[in-house]
Amino acid sequence: MSGRAAPRADRGAIFVALCVGAIAFAIAFTYPAFVPTRVLWYLPLERAWVLEVKPRALGMDFYGRMALGLAACAVASGATWAIARRLRPPGPRVLGLFTAWAVTVTLLAMLQHAWMLYFREPVPEPLPAWYEPR
Repeated sequence: MSGRAAPRADRGAIFVALCVGAIAFAIAFTYPAFVPTRVLWYLPLERAWVLEVKPRALGMDFYGRMALGLAACAVASGATWAIARRLRPPGPRVLGLFTAWAVTVTLLAMLQHAWMLYFREPVPEPLPAWYEPR
C-alpha cells in the first residue's frame, strides 16, 4: 500500500457502498425469520450440517443466516460501489441519510433477533429406547 488516502469521490462511493452492504446484511439476516427459506443449519447433537427450512432435530441456524447476510452484503456493496463511483460525490445530506438507514435497519435486525431468541423453545431430543428412569 502506498499510504495515500482515496480521493474524496471514491471515499463517498465506498461509504455509500458500505452502508448499503450493512442494510443488505441486516435484511438478509432477518429474512428467514419471516419467509420460509432454506439456510444452513448445524445440528450439534448429530454433528452434521443440513440445508433446510426447519431441521428435524435440535439445530442452530446462526451460521446459515450469517452466510446469507454476508453474501447479500458482498453483492449489494459491490454493485453499489460500481454505480456510486461513476456518479458525482455524495453530499453530506446523502451520506447522513445512508448512515441513518444503515443504523436503523441494523438496530431493527438486532431487536428482531433478540426477540426471536428470547421466545424460542427448543424441541428436546426423544429419550433413547434403552433408557429406564430410576
